[in-house]
Amino acid sequence: METSGVTTSTTGYDEQYFAGMQRKSPAKVAWQYGRLLRAMGKLPAGARVLDLGCGTGPALPFLIGQGYVAWGSDFLRYPLQIAHDTAPTARLICADAQAPLPLADESFDGVLLSEVIEHVRDPLALAREIRRVLRTGAALALTTPNTWDLRRPFYRLSGRVWSGDADPTHIELFGPPTMTALLKQAGFARLRVRGGFKPLRFVKAGPLHFEIPYPPLVGNTLLAVAWK
Repeated sequence: METSGVTTSTTGYDEQYFAGMQRKSPAKVAWQYGRLLRAMGKLPAGARVLDLGCGTGPALPFLIGQGYVAWGSDFLRYPLQIAHDTAPTARLICADAQAPLPLADESFDGVLLSEVIEHVRDPLALAREIRRVLRTGAALALTTPNTWDLRRPFYRLSGRVWSGDADPTHIELFGPPTMTALLKQAGFARLRVRGGFKPLRFVKAGPLHFEIPYPPLVGNTLLAVAWK
């Protein structure tokens, strides 16, 4: 693992910020990242997959377990050290998502960007960098808070703070039209953008487990998949 980078003290991303990642159960990680991988389509065995903005790396053991070559990047040393302890065989790099990535052209079969793009000053530049490092035909799968979330206006009326507005490290938020425009401008050839990555409710009734989805576009998390 490269050790260059910045510390938590000057960024607003302290140890508490990453605590939620460390508490994720294997089942929750498998649900979240399994859904992202399925959205991209079938990847070949041994595919190189980059979790960009991986934080403490909860996805990395899951990716390795799926038979992929897992890479993780973050701009802070602290979470990457935890990621290294969690997944010692993963390739980790300390890299700022708001700068050119120190990665070769067309070097990945997939890139995951989970709850990251809302934190960067120039999301278009990041999307273009991701497209550069993807192989032809490979995909980016990202999630981000959805400004079209059905709950957002009701939260405002009731005096509650919607989660996308609550995080002071968020810089730019997206809805389906603005995310579509961004990815098209970045040069992706084909894309799919929808709301409701997370369901409205998980239901457990005896042996049955199922999800109640949100209506299209107005779900609580935006999912975007874009192919090079």
